[in-house]
Amino acid sequence: MPLSSLPLLLPLSLYAVFISVRRKHLREKLKCKPFKWFLENVYPDLPVPEDKPGHFGMLKNKGMSNFCFDYNSVSEMNMFERRIVLFPCHGKGQNQFFEYTSYKEIRYNTHYPEGCATRKRGSDFLKMSFCRGNEQQVPENQKFIFREDGTLLHQKTQKCVEAIINISISAPVLRPCSNSDLQKWFFQEI
Repeated sequence: MPLSSLPLLLPLSLYAVFISVRRKHLREKLKCKPFKWFLENVYPDLPVPEDKPGHFGMLKNKGMSNFCFDYNSVSEMNMFERRIVLFPCHGKGQNQFFEYTSYKEIRYNTHYPEGCATRKRGSDFLKMSFCRGNEQQVPENQKFIFREDGTLLHQKTQKCVEAIINISISAPVLRPCSNSDLQKWFFQEI
């Protein structure tokens, strides 16, 4: 019996294992490099989220769980300095995909260069600015502490991010910390 007909005789549960082993042998034969090598050597500028479960996805408010952080830039060329808003969660990622990094940033990394939530100068609104983390030290204005109770404390002002939703505005803003559910946030993976 030829080897090519062997998969037809295998039970379905073993077929996946058989195919996986064949692919592994082919990668070894062709001396393929791992995907991590590609990211580090071919496309090192590609934004890759940190693998921190519970710290990426839609950033939702506990008091208004159907509202998420949302950022929609004017264009690819004009990514920054616009206000972050709250918008009904849609679960499609892109403009609602954020992550909390080990650098204490709230990153928006579905575009390159990556954007970080920053306190807008002279106000308590949050805007998107160029991320300066990784190789450079993160500016104090971009640092947030994601506490166990779900509050996001802006390190420089010592204020908490609160959901404000009314007729004229829907946005995350900095307010004195309280025990309100409007100041509690959580990530939901998409």
